Amino acid sequence: MLIKKNRQIYAVNPKTASLGMNDQIKCSSMGDPQRHKGCLCNRAVDEKRTVCVVYDGPVGKAYVYWMPVAGAEEYILHFSVGAFSIPE
Repeated sequence: MLIKKNRQIYAVNPKTASLGMNDQIKCSSMGDPQRHKGCLCNRAVDEKRTVCVVYDGPVGKAYVYWMPVAGAEEYILHFSVGAFSIPE
């Protein structure tokens, strides 16, 4: 997803769209609010650097990134890599 500090989504890839996310919502409005407690978007924006969380999910290790876009650091590329599942 391409987001800003206010959590507004500006663009999604096809996989993210298939999970119900789009540019009409804020990413923080998706799912259980408790899942967003570890959000590092503010840190990525404030420090102008990529930040990452590594966790062991129910199906293995996963990595969640918040990466400022070079030259437009107010935009954050937010994505996950690894074994994870999205709760229904």
